[in-house]
Amino acid sequence: MSHRRPPQPVSMTLNLAPLVDVMMCLIIFFLLASRLASAEFMQVILPTAAAARQVESSDLGNRVTITVQRGADDGDEPIFVVADWDGQEVVERRLAPDSLAPLLAARAARAQAGGGKVRCVIRADRLCRYRDVEVVLRGCGLAGVSDVIFGVNQATAEAAHERVP
Repeated sequence: MSHRRPPQPVSMTLNLAPLVDVMMCLIIFFLLASRLASAEFMQVILPTAAAARQVESSDLGNRVTITVQRGADDGDEPIFVVADWDGQEVVERRLAPDSLAPLLAARAARAQAGGGKVRCVIRADRLCRYRDVEVVLRGCGLAGVSDVIFGVNQATAEAAHERVP
C-alpha cells in the first residue's frame, strides 16, 4: 500500500499594493474636489432674481470667483475673497479692494496666452452695499474682463414680493 502525502496547504497572500494605490488616488481626488467646492460655495446669502438661470459647469471655463461679504458692522470694510485655479490647485485669498484689478489683469493675461478669456463670477452677500460690488465691477473693467456673472438664487413666488431691509 502506497502512502500518499497529503497536499501541502497553499499559502494565499493578498497583494494590497494596488488597493493602497487606488485608495491614495481617491483620497487625493476627494481632497481636491472638496477644496473646489468650499471655494465656490462660501457661505453668503445671495440675492434673488426672477430671471436667474442655472449656468452649466462647461459654460464657466476660465473663471475667477469673487465673494463679497459685508463687514460685521455697518462701518466695517467689506471682505473680498478671490478663488482662482492656478493650474495646480484652487487658491483662495482675501484681498484689499485695490488689489482686485491687478489680480484680474494678471489672470486675464494668463487666459489670453492660453487662447481663452476669463469669466468673473461675483457672489455678493444680499445685504452688501452697491459700492462694495462696484469695486469688483471697476476692477473687472480696469483688467479688461468683460464676461461677468452675478451669483443669485432663483426667485420663488413668495420671494418676488419680499424686500431687503
